[in-house]
Amino acid sequence: MIRKTVLVFLAGLLACAIGLCEALPIDLSGGMVPSPSAYLSDTHYEDDSLSVEIETTEYLNTTCYVARVKIKDPSQLRTAAAYAFDRDQTAPADAIADRVNAVLAINGDYCSYQIQSGSYLIRQGTMYLNQPMYRRDVLLIDENGDFNIIKPYKNGDPKEFDPTGQGIINTFNFGPGLIIDWIRLDPEYFDAYNYSLTKHRRCAICQVEHGKLEYLCVVTDGPEENKEGGLDLQQFTDFIVTLNVQYAYNLDGGNSTVMLFGGRKVNAIDQKYMRPISDIIYFATTVPGDEK
Repeated sequence: MIRKTVLVFLAGLLACAIGLCEALPIDLSGGMVPSPSAYLSDTHYEDDSLSVEIETTEYLNTTCYVARVKIKDPSQLRTAAAYAFDRDQTAPADAIADRVNAVLAINGDYCSYQIQSGSYLIRQGTMYLNQPMYRRDVLLIDENGDFNIIKPYKNGDPKEFDPTGQGIINTFNFGPGLIIDWIRLDPEYFDAYNYSLTKHRRCAICQVEHGKLEYLCVVTDGPEENKEGGLDLQQFTDFIVTLNVQYAYNLDGGNSTVMLFGGRKVNAIDQKYMRPISDIIYFATTVPGDEK
């Protein structure tokens, strides 16, 4: 049995080495080092397992960045911590993204704060905390890469959805859910969330449709870039509605808002300072490129 296990493990390593690896391990390791030649432009990445295209548009005097992502395997949608998910530590987003070979990365939900205040925290298949916070929507990403958004405020404890955490790979606790099963939430629901009525930089992650490994990462600039810019949460949701997605979930915003493509900051490019954050969401390739 041990010999068979070793042979299977070695076969997996060989498959990855010759470019046949279709999945990444569900753990805290990163993705394969992407090939520089897969970056077709400053806004487009393409290989056999991953496609990223970034679009820039204006909405209500605010610059919005939409990254359209397609992956071959659910394991390519991942999260990483500054140091560890059970520690209250932060690091620059680009340092975290570089460590895990992220092709595209956005800020997460500031999980170190969520741990302190209470959360239902599963990252890369490991449960760190099972204390959902009252009135906080929870995004669950399952082993198929599908999104579900649970609303504890109305529907009770997210543990009821999956009591053991089995099948759930990552959860996020910032919220709120903006679009659930194609339906835009009532604007009055947003009032319970801090800073929902003021204009800020915003960040969200979306799944285009259940069963499809297609996602949108959406970030915006704010009043810092244009004094008339920035979106409140209702306006941000209105913009995302135009993108036609089944699920959309609000993440940490303000000075935490960041989108990185190949290690390069896409949003708020005139801002030299990058606020240290506790975690990122990222997409990685399974196609080995050149080693660093």
